[in-house]
Amino acid sequence: MKTIRLIAIMSIVLISANSNAQSLKSRTNSEKKGNPVNLPQPKPAPEIGKVTATIAYLLQDKIAICDKKNQLTDTPEDLTVMDDRIEFKIKKENKVIYFTDILNSVIPPPYPRKGKIILSLERFEFITNGFNSNLIRLEELRDNLIFVQTYYKTQKDESQRILFEQKSSEYRALKVKPPVSEEQRKFIVQANLFNQQKMYNKAIELYFKAIEVDQTSYPAGYSNLALLMAQTNNFSAAIDNMKKYLLLEPEASDARSGQDKIYEWEAMIQK
Repeated sequence: MKTIRLIAIMSIVLISANSNAQSLKSRTNSEKKGNPVNLPQPKPAPEIGKVTATIAYLLQDKIAICDKKNQLTDTPEDLTVMDDRIEFKIKKENKVIYFTDILNSVIPPPYPRKGKIILSLERFEFITNGFNSNLIRLEELRDNLIFVQTYYKTQKDESQRILFEQKSSEYRALKVKPPVSEEQRKFIVQANLFNQQKMYNKAIELYFKAIEVDQTSYPAGYSNLALLMAQTNNFSAAIDNMKKYLLLEPEASDARSGQDKIYEWEAMIQK
């Protein structure tokens, strides 16, 4: 239902975002070209330009922005929306909202406060008068921000997948594999202990710590994580970690059973 609603809203808003929004976007692109921060590949798809043009249109009138950190609130000046960020001034101070900074944020629905309607991010608030039309405007703004958030989250995941595939290829080519460090061993021993005690969330936390020390020196960590994720019914994460294990150890004695587990977990997601 959310997807259908978002598509419907996007259609209405993009039609209403006429030459005003297009001219703002054209000016933005000609003056400043933005590329996704820390996301070298792949590049933004054309639809992102349409969505950020809509965000620019929704923000250009009757919406104030509050910087909660510095307690500054005003109607923004020199507001431009690029593929990767929103730039503006409050009280003549330059402010930036990078879309990559809100990847893991929950963007709640707009809510009323003292006769105003608020759309809140972690650091910034969008504020407008409490009219029904303004509520609809902030709801549309939220939907478009979630669209951009989801897009860049997918891009980040894809970039990380590509980087891990490269690391895996380098690992498989090594004649002498990197040893497990003492720091890693500590986390592994502790994770195994909590796994035996069926304290799965604590075991998951410690396996993650072991992998953070070195992503490739302990391939079994991904297999163990996958099995633990499945125990907590997080089948998508289980699949992701088992795939990482098989990338590192495609010839492992349990590779066949690992792939079969992936098939089982895919079925659990689809049921």
